[in-house]
Amino acid sequence: MGHDAGAVSRRTVVIGAIAGLATIGLSACQGRRWYPSEISPDEFVLRAVITEKERMIARYEATVDAGEGPVDLLRRFLGDHKSHLSALRERLPTQDERGGRPGMSVTSPSPTPGPVARTAVSVAALHVAETSAAGARGRQSAKVADGGLAQLIASIGACELGHAHLLAEA
Repeated sequence: MGHDAGAVSRRTVVIGAIAGLATIGLSACQGRRWYPSEISPDEFVLRAVITEKERMIARYEATVDAGEGPVDLLRRFLGDHKSHLSALRERLPTQDERGGRPGMSVTSPSPTPGPVARTAVSVAALHVAETSAAGARGRQSAKVADGGLAQLIASIGACELGHAHLLAEA
């Protein structure tokens, strides 16, 4: 019996089939609760965007309070960020939607960055923050499965990009 140099051995086929069946079997073991966390991947991204928005709002509030830069423009952007934050918070699932029991607390594995200093920042620093946030929104929207949430995050990124453009001209 001759062996063809390019042929796959029976042993390789059998091992591959067993590995494939094991993967399929193990992935279906947990049913609906396959994700090993109390929150979904979409909620994790949503909480990250909310945290970033809270930090951006703190920067704008400190700068507006100090009267730095084009205050009217910064107030308008601050209002936009507060509207974004409100829309994002509305998307957070309730305990019932999450499948939890009433009264059960959920420990959020959301990002926990250090607090933002309550000191005014320059318009150039706000421009960098807006540009960086807009870039992150594209990556974040690509990570979520919910189309409506992806669209919301992408729209927020488009708004932040507009802010960056106007700050560059200010």
